[in-house]
Amino acid sequence: MFLERLTMTNFQCFGPAATTICFDQQLTAMLGPNAAGKTAACQALLRLFSIVGDQRRIRVEDFHIPDDEDEVPETRSLMIEAVFAFPELADNTDAATASISVPEFFAQMTADDQGQLKLRIVLEASWSADGSVAGSIEESRRVVHTFDADYGDEWVELRGPDRNRIQMVYVPATRDGARQVTAFLRGRVWRASQWSDPLREHVHDAAAELAKKFKNEAVVETVTRAISGRWQALHHLASEQNPIFEPISRDVSVLVTNAEMLFEPSPTGRTRPARELSDGQRSLLHIALIAATLDLETGIAAGEHDDKFDITGTALPSLTLLAIEEPENNLAPFFLSRIVQQLLDVTASGRAQAVISSHSASVMSRIPPEQVRHFRLDETTKTAHVREIDLPDDATESGKYIREAVRAHPELYFARFVVLGEGDSEHVVLPKLAEARGLHIDQSFVAVVLLGGRHTNHFWRLLTQLGIPYATLLDLDWGRAGGGEGRIRDACTQLLATNINPFDGSEEIDGFVSTEDIDDLTITEIKAWLNHLEKWDIFFSTPLDLDMLLLNQFKSAYTNHLTEGQRGPSAQGDPRDAVLGDPGVRPDVSFWTTDQMTDDLRWYRYLFLTHSKPSTHLRALSHVDPADLAKVTGRIARLLDRIGQAVTPT
Repeated sequence: MFLERLTMTNFQCFGPAATTICFDQQLTAMLGPNAAGKTAACQALLRLFSIVGDQRRIRVEDFHIPDDEDEVPETRSLMIEAVFAFPELADNTDAATASISVPEFFAQMTADDQGQLKLRIVLEASWSADGSVAGSIEESRRVVHTFDADYGDEWVELRGPDRNRIQMVYVPATRDGARQVTAFLRGRVWRASQWSDPLREHVHDAAAELAKKFKNEAVVETVTRAISGRWQALHHLASEQNPIFEPISRDVSVLVTNAEMLFEPSPTGRTRPARELSDGQRSLLHIALIAATLDLETGIAAGEHDDKFDITGTALPSLTLLAIEEPENNLAPFFLSRIVQQLLDVTASGRAQAVISSHSASVMSRIPPEQVRHFRLDETTKTAHVREIDLPDDATESGKYIREAVRAHPELYFARFVVLGEGDSEHVVLPKLAEARGLHIDQSFVAVVLLGGRHTNHFWRLLTQLGIPYATLLDLDWGRAGGGEGRIRDACTQLLATNINPFDGSEEIDGFVSTEDIDDLTITEIKAWLNHLEKWDIFFSTPLDLDMLLLNQFKSAYTNHLTEGQRGPSAQGDPRDAVLGDPGVRPDVSFWTTDQMTDDLRWYRYLFLTHSKPSTHLRALSHVDPADLAKVTGRIARLLDRIGQAVTPT
């Protein structure tokens, strides 16, 4: 049994359009920036299945308020729907596994449009302005016997015992393992422990002996005498006349609830109580205790601990939903892999299902994209949207490449804007140029993702699907094999692969109707195409790449500030061979044959082919006045303007 999907309507930041989240059978990661709806989704599950009564209560603030609302209505309503699937019903599932959860819910199931039996639970709530400060709230939890949107009277009230078969355990971002120890000692499993008779007798006798010695202590006698005098002066009954103190309980079941968890060894050589652990250790302990409880419950359900716990498997939840908010909190990143593995171990039994909620890029590199649900807040409507990550098949070359690129740049999931670039130079140069124009890329949540120009259409599709605005910066590579018109043709091919037709009849590209027409272009036609492609935020570094562009615009900074030991470019050989490619391969472009271009190519060869591009840019740009950097012109300037428009509040 597992939670298949959760649908929310008018709940907190989820608006009137129903939002559905589909869950993985074992582990689902809810990722997105702050205030994107991740916690709200967890709270929706708590309203249905929390083990704490107060967390199930609908509050006034749970009702969604539209951003454009001018007048408070007389009533509001919300709905939360959970649908559970039962893979235990598959023909290849053994009877013992199926019996764990299916019998208790079979009478409540209904068939979906595929004929699969599932369980549909709906929470409906309404708020009415009744004249009181908070208004009145009515709520109902129902088992619905149809999958029709308008289910009419085909439902029954969800009974408490049935609801308890599904429990939601929420682990907040601020975790305290020491406090969780107390919760564990008062929990269902610990209370059901079967203590041996010898232990019970030993505890009773030892407690009685200790109580006797304690009672005879002078200080205890003095305190007891003082309290007795005051108590008897007020209390008039013959019973309960004499108060006494007992330091520990004689009942082993009560005594063990006050046990303390200690750790050894410790740096001081003594045992260390849980309350003295570091923040990170207490966070890990909190998660470990919950996972251990689920392990024990799984063992009890399987009949492994009949002689240790006085509890039957049927008295335990059939499914535990375990949600951990910000697992990276107070922890070094490498602990995330351990936490994820523990969750996978716990959920392997089929009695538990885990959810991770995070806004950390480090989580993304440890969870497959298929298990990620991306949250984003629509800036216009102020409502949350949730999307799955749709990547190419892992078996294809593009699929492998995109998945590795996503793992290498997980910050794109949290970005307000993404720049898809070619190489390391973009990663170094764009933030410097933007900062000179008063735009701080990192602080503005702009991600620069380096693709080397490969498979950009898949990234365009992914970012469009996630609702993240983006721009692409490509190298024109004019004079290189496949460059110039070839790069333009590639960009058009990539657009067509995403169902965007660049041959839209615009006047500037009149006469071009397919990629086959992009051949043997004049300089005027190349410029027209470069301007045309900016409609889709595709920008080109001209005439070659970003390195040559900056060398042209700030040549003195690159050529007059060499480090000690650098002597500048050699005048020997044709620099085109090193920069543009072999003569028999590269096209014959006269643009690069002038004395000025030959000098630029020599400097390019020296600075960027024999030295590190990032370090060369950082050294050179440090000698350019920020005011001059801000005056960078051309397409790179328009790209920076586009970034600014996207991240600047309107």
